Amino acid sequence: MQKRIFILSLVAILGMSCYKPLNLDKYPAPAGTLILEFATPVKYVMDLKIDGDTVPIKFSGKNRILYVEGLKPGWHDFTIHSINYVFGPEHEKFQIRGMNGAYAFIQARKYRSSLPKNKAQVSMRAYRKQLKRDGIDVDAPEGKIRAYFK
Repeated sequence: MQKRIFILSLVAILGMSCYKPLNLDKYPAPAGTLILEFATPVKYVMDLKIDGDTVPIKFSGKNRILYVEGLKPGWHDFTIHSINYVFGPEHEKFQIRGMNGAYAFIQARKYRSSLPKNKAQVSMRAYRKQLKRDGIDVDAPEGKIRAYFK
């Protein structure tokens, strides 16, 4: 009886730890879009810069796949930074070609910094409030770069 319970619990734990990555052959990145797939869900705030310009991020429930839309064809670079994570790579160049987007897989590891933290750097709720106070809309209009988790 105990052996069955152990096997069932082991199968359940292994099943929960499985994650199905994006199938880019079947569903390629849309035109003008950068897809950043993180190894683990992002639970804390991070900063994203595309070509040196800060892009506000709309966080959702899962926070594993980040879509950055509104990019023009050509070479770009992204930089991601957080006081709560170490990312690899955190800075990368990518190319948007015609009807194809770009994709990058990002390793993320929690990092506990002893630096004093601003509440908006840690809490997603405080980050949203800070954006609202600054008058920044995460649902940018067409033609502008916007980033959201899906």
